[in-house]
Amino acid sequence: MKIAKSKLFAAVAAVILLWVVFTQVRMLDGKALDTAKATALKSIPNPETAKIENLEKIQQGDTTVVCGQYSIKNEAGDYQPPKPFSVIVEEPDAHFSEAPEDVEKYCALPGKR
Repeated sequence: MKIAKSKLFAAVAAVILLWVVFTQVRMLDGKALDTAKATALKSIPNPETAKIENLEKIQQGDTTVVCGQYSIKNEAGDYQPPKPFSVIVEEPDAHFSEAPEDVEKYCALPGKR
């Protein structure tokens, strides 16, 4: 009986450890996405109506770039077509751009979009 309890305890401990590691990795990855989303909202017009979608973190050497799209409502209350953007995430700053050349440089990599 002691062996069965030991194995059960070890299995439960392993599951808990894996869960903690998995959630911590997601939190680290999510920080760049959260920073990019906050930076985009500070940079686009009418941010209170913004929908930010298709966020993707791309690592280029030491540079972290988040690509995505945003839509905002026009005066009639309808959402406009999505516009692509990129955010270069550098601690403590992040740089938003919707310039086509920046989106092309960072977001249109082979195998991306």
